[in-house]
Amino acid sequence: MTGSFDPGLNLVYWGTGNAASDMYSANRFSGEGDGANLYTSSIVALDADTGKLKWHYQEIPKDVWDYDSAYECLLIDREVRGRMRKLLVHINKSGYAWVLDRTNGEFIGAYPIVDNHTWLTGMTEDGKILGRVEPVEGKPTLICPGPDGGKSWNQVAYSPRTGLMYTPTLEICSDSVSREQEPVEGRGFLGGTWSHRAPASGPAYSHIDAYNPVTGKRIWSMHYQYALLASMLATAGDLVFTGDPEGNFFALDAKTGNKLWSFQTGGGHRGSSISYNVNGRQYIATPTGWGSIAGRALVSIWPEAEKFRPGSTLMVFALPEDTK
Repeated sequence: MTGSFDPGLNLVYWGTGNAASDMYSANRFSGEGDGANLYTSSIVALDADTGKLKWHYQEIPKDVWDYDSAYECLLIDREVRGRMRKLLVHINKSGYAWVLDRTNGEFIGAYPIVDNHTWLTGMTEDGKILGRVEPVEGKPTLICPGPDGGKSWNQVAYSPRTGLMYTPTLEICSDSVSREQEPVEGRGFLGGTWSHRAPASGPAYSHIDAYNPVTGKRIWSMHYQYALLASMLATAGDLVFTGDPEGNFFALDAKTGNKLWSFQTGGGHRGSSISYNVNGRQYIATPTGWGSIAGRALVSIWPEAEKFRPGSTLMVFALPEDTK
């Protein structure tokens, strides 16, 4: 995905994907034995002029869950323990958010945005993963979140007005099985299989949340019965826009999470809406069209998802011309 740029530091930041094969690590060697597999599932900071690596932070050493980190990097300046810091906030498919000092990659903190996270038992104060629960060769293991991720390609939003980060989160797990696989050119190389399943606590679901991006405190939450796979858009009018697979494009109050407006577009939502201005009039545009690998795969959890319409139409909205 597109990287982020800090013009003051002249650094660009990128997230990287997972190692292959995804779920079987015995054939991934780094030095002696099975290592961390740098620079997979990492954040890298590069000099914008030379491309030289300035720092890196590996969120998940030896990723065996397909929790790649190839997603957007949120750059914010916030106070941490009484001191202003230049921060980078990043969420990968594990359902955890990492907070780093973007000047040097120092670990500031991490917190879950998912309710169900069985792949670990916790994290140390310096960011080390505790109690890894890995897929077992030839035997199903319950892993939460599953390989579709607690959050994947659908992007978060941040509002400088509210100081909150808005996240779309998926609560779905998998029975994962690891197995050795020989790589074949042009074919998938997963090193295992998985089947989607609901969390042990009950049915699968999604939720939109507003977080303090530094502390991880959840300010409000909106529950949804199916998968929310569209990106978030925050505006200066204190609104948060997104869409659902049933075809509803809607706006939430950025401070409270209350739904203020909704429009049935006729097609499910999987993409990213944008806001732009023409001659002083603000527009909101969103693509419609349910689908993708994740959208199709989740039919095994929600059979009614077969009825979600593909759409493939661009919908544009604006306030009345005489509205200010």
